[in-house]
Amino acid sequence: MPEGRRAQLPVGEAVSVGRLLAEFVELQQVATRKQIQIMSEHTRCPGTKPKLLAYVGDDAASDERYRSDVMGKRKSVFDLMEEHPACELPFHAYLEMLSLLAPRYYSISSSPSVDPTRCSVTVGVVEGPAASGRGTYKGICSNYLAGRRVGDTIHATVRETKAGFRLPENAAVPIIMIGPGTGLAPFRGFLQERAAQKATGATLGPSLLFFGCRHPEQDFLYADELKAFADQGITELHVAFSRASQPKTYVQHLIAQQQDRVWSLIEQGAVIYVCGDGGKMEPDVKAALMNIYRARSSGNEEAAVRWIDDLGTNNRYVLDVWAGG
Repeated sequence: MPEGRRAQLPVGEAVSVGRLLAEFVELQQVATRKQIQIMSEHTRCPGTKPKLLAYVGDDAASDERYRSDVMGKRKSVFDLMEEHPACELPFHAYLEMLSLLAPRYYSISSSPSVDPTRCSVTVGVVEGPAASGRGTYKGICSNYLAGRRVGDTIHATVRETKAGFRLPENAAVPIIMIGPGTGLAPFRGFLQERAAQKATGATLGPSLLFFGCRHPEQDFLYADELKAFADQGITELHVAFSRASQPKTYVQHLIAQQQDRVWSLIEQGAVIYVCGDGGKMEPDVKAALMNIYRARSSGNEEAAVRWIDDLGTNNRYVLDVWAGG
């Protein structure tokens, strides 16, 4: 095992193979071509070896085969070993392939102004048919959390938020929050904080929240609380339902529908926050905002790119996004 990993693995104590694999390493990462090459080097079966080598050749066909069958189906080394039982990969070689179990990060979804002794996180449990076609894919941390009971102890660390991803110091500065699904998490905390600020007599600037979910009766997170914030004037609430309306409606569509209001707040110096899927949602949101800019300024695509980049540089377009999967 490389020296750099040694301090993080349970060295110097007896650990079962089951615990080692369950608690210390990543098992579900997509297999790399290098890893498949190593698997082939430990395979003598004349029927299996060519199948593995077919993923690692230098030709375009091998590359496409790897992309479609391994990357596209998110197959791990473990998945490939199940598919090819004739592979004789030694355990130590398999262990060396695995990355250490990475921490999972969640945004705190509450404000200490409500209760300084308690914080909440908003977690979507990831579970469904595995893309590989074999078994069920379960998110490691989300399922772990879902299995805890009242009174259980969970070890976690609290880290400083990304630079800029916090409410403006001046409560009068307008804010635009865009957070589908569990991307709502930090904005629930923002709104609780704004409610506490209002209760102490602060003057709040305008606020827009764009939230997206599938169905109003299924995954409209914190629905009553958000509606109460809207009724109290803490924020304007706009909700997109992608499965309860035709055509499907997403947050970027609501932004386009509310473009006059959005542009008005941007001109007033609004800070725009986006939290959630960075693979598709955030680019779609960015495109919607750039479309509004072009419509209002008669600028071209290049000018719109400069504009959104300038907002980011000035901490007025702030992201907390993760890779969609």
